[in-house]
Amino acid sequence: MKLLSLLLCTALAILGGSSTAAAQTLNVGEVLATPIVIERETPVTSVPLEVRMGKLFMTATINGQAREFIFDSGSPTLLTRAFADTLDLAYIGQNTGVDANGAQVTTDIAIAASLEIGSIRFVDVPVMVFDPPAGTPAGCIFDGGVIGSEVFPGSAWQIDLETGVLRIADAASRFETGAPEVAALLHDFGYPHAPIFDYSVGDIADKALFDTGSSEEVSLFQRVAEHPSVSNSIAPASVRRGRGSEGLSAGGYGAPVDLVRFSLGDFLIDGQSPGPVRAASRGVPPSLIGSGLLRRYIVTMDYPGQQLTLHARAEVEPARAEPGYSISYGGEDAVVVQLFEDSAAQAAGLQLGDVVRAAQGRDLVISSDNPLCASALWLLESFDPRAATDIAIERDGDVLTIHLPAEQR
Repeated sequence: MKLLSLLLCTALAILGGSSTAAAQTLNVGEVLATPIVIERETPVTSVPLEVRMGKLFMTATINGQAREFIFDSGSPTLLTRAFADTLDLAYIGQNTGVDANGAQVTTDIAIAASLEIGSIRFVDVPVMVFDPPAGTPAGCIFDGGVIGSEVFPGSAWQIDLETGVLRIADAASRFETGAPEVAALLHDFGYPHAPIFDYSVGDIADKALFDTGSSEEVSLFQRVAEHPSVSNSIAPASVRRGRGSEGLSAGGYGAPVDLVRFSLGDFLIDGQSPGPVRAASRGVPPSLIGSGLLRRYIVTMDYPGQQLTLHARAEVEPARAEPGYSISYGGEDAVVVQLFEDSAAQAAGLQLGDVVRAAQGRDLVISSDNPLCASALWLLESFDPRAATDIAIERDGDVLTIHLPAEQR
């Protein structure tokens, strides 16, 4: 599930954002439209990328302080309030926009004097400062925050999970990857410079966002997924339906919605096929290509050359499992936030919204001896919802134990 990303249209709305009292003489739009200065020690730099909880983690340094960040191409750069308060930031304004679940979120806008990734230094970088939603796993996951898309112009960014490396160069020709299987026009519509490309399914043509903050291969905007031309492209036997939240974003969990997963054989990127893709519908635009595609491809965002390219990996990573249910914390309780039809969990009697007291032998009740982050991170990193387990749930004041057999899908 996507933990945090601001939509492209939301971030663009910052250009019309209101200034704070401390910065009324500044034109926020002009500041954000000013190109970021890039200082390179070498033409190419490489930094490790680690995949955890479906996210890409990296280390970067802001104003001299090194922290771990999520690398999210679908988001502007975001700093947690706790980290931002340790930095000497110049605040220039404030923005209210819509997060990935459609909720309004207000963030402060500041300028970081320097952002260093490997041997590259970006000068005077706009950043957003936010408070992770209280009582959710978000505050447990973020160290520094998110490295996002406003630093992309002027460089080629190659994401290679086969070797666990992010490479950044002054030109894509520096990368020794040969001819790509897919080469699409990369659109840049201005701040925050999110990577946009053209895609089509059946008779539908649209623009989508390459979003490493999403763990899916493809997420189709629901209205696109429901179009007859697209519906006819879906393999009927591949469809899984459920209900629940689409994930946790800057404003918290989204309300329960219908969930649909399916396979597409004719998804095209700028008229070229990346092969059959596993897709999910999403209630808020735009459609996305997510980090799930990185199990098959090395992806390069070549901003100087205006191309998004996909190079086949030497070894394909197995597709991730699709569990029949999901548990996450909202407030002080662990709750069933997703449940799919015809799953082992549904057949055993689990219900959406059940409060989970224990799972796989671990106590999930928050206490001084069992703090929120310890349990939340265990759910995200160690809990296997596909494995057989006894789960203790609270429903209508009663505590029940439900045996969940292993998921066979």
